[in-house]
Amino acid sequence: MFNAGTEIGNVFVQTTNNREHTVEEIAERAVNRAIRVDTQEGLKQVLIKYLEEAQRSERANVRRTLIEQGFDDAAARLGD
Repeated sequence: MFNAGTEIGNVFVQTTNNREHTVEEIAERAVNRAIRVDTQEGLKQVLIKYLEEAQRSERANVRRTLIEQGFDDAAARLGD
């Protein structure tokens, strides 16, 4: 008889309501991920991922504010 076990890691899901993630929320997730990295290159990739996420989040917040204020054209110029 063959018995195989599987282990599933913890999954953390963080959602927001009508806003992007804050810098603090992104930093918390980055730290949680970075402490499991064992190489400098791995740490660099984690930092790149979360810094890019912070940039996207900030742009989305600015875009949303511009649209709410009636500046749709300016919001469109920010890109994705």
